[in-house]
Amino acid sequence: MGFSDRLRAWLRGESGGGAAGAMPSTSRPSRRRREPKVSLDGLDEFVAFTTTRRGVEGYLEPRTNLYSHSMLLVADDGEYLRRPIADPATARAFCASHGLPLYDAARVGYPRRVRDYDRGVRPQRVDLADLPPWPDADGSAEGSTGDEQEPPPPPV
Repeated sequence: MGFSDRLRAWLRGESGGGAAGAMPSTSRPSRRRREPKVSLDGLDEFVAFTTTRRGVEGYLEPRTNLYSHSMLLVADDGEYLRRPIADPATARAFCASHGLPLYDAARVGYPRRVRDYDRGVRPQRVDLADLPPWPDADGSAEGSTGDEQEPPPPPV
């Protein structure tokens, strides 16, 4: 049996691996979709990034001719981490286990803060300790120590 005979047998769905008079194969591959086995091993860098940054979001990047699937984690200040992953199910499982939103980068694109981070533009953050105390209903500041001077009276 030559190559062309084996090719024709394969296209017809026959086994084609036996003798010239071999019986056609009756077993067909199952078309049921199997749930992929998701392993979260080897994602230590993602875990470290997620636990040390605020406001982390995940972006699933599609497979290309050069690269497999990859996931981009973006923090609230634009810092990011991109690593290859086994499949999209791994990204979904990781984000679900860490409470992160997962977006499809091919559909929604990347946030502007990633480009700003690459250009060196950093957001100005205001912490609660930087804010003045909130005034009470009677007009005095909460937590006042008494060392502050009262504002001058308005002109008459």
